[in-house]
Amino acid sequence: MNVSTKSEYGLRALIYLASHTEREAIPAREIATQWNVPVKYLEQILKTLKESGLVTSQMGLNGGYRLTRPATLITAGEVIRTLDGRLSPMGCVSPYDYEPCEFEQGCGLKTLWARARAALVGVLDQTTIADLCIPASHQVEQKVVSLKSSSKR
Repeated sequence: MNVSTKSEYGLRALIYLASHTEREAIPAREIATQWNVPVKYLEQILKTLKESGLVTSQMGLNGGYRLTRPATLITAGEVIRTLDGRLSPMGCVSPYDYEPCEFEQGCGLKTLWARARAALVGVLDQTTIADLCIPASHQVEQKVVSLKSSSKR
């Protein structure tokens, strides 16, 4: 599975929106400037995210976008499925976009692809936009503190 720039930019836009929930709406141009993304491309992505119910838009002078639900309830997997489709490395293991293969019956690779898909889906569906708003260095610090406290028990 390759994650397209569409999914990358979509995730970045949602991270930005989640990091600015105190504001009523955030213009696409502001998000595009922050992440150095072409604004027209980002507007197309935001339109898809709006159609899927992940964001809502407000027109006018103070217009822009905002999340439709808390960032803790939006997963990376949901966003990538919305923008890119399947999460499977190969069509023969996709429950949504199944593509038969001439070698499928008795193919040992199907087991590999199914395991890879399960691992990928597990990570993406358990990672929320809120999780992605926490800087990586802070996540490492939290894990170290958690490990230290659990080893004292």
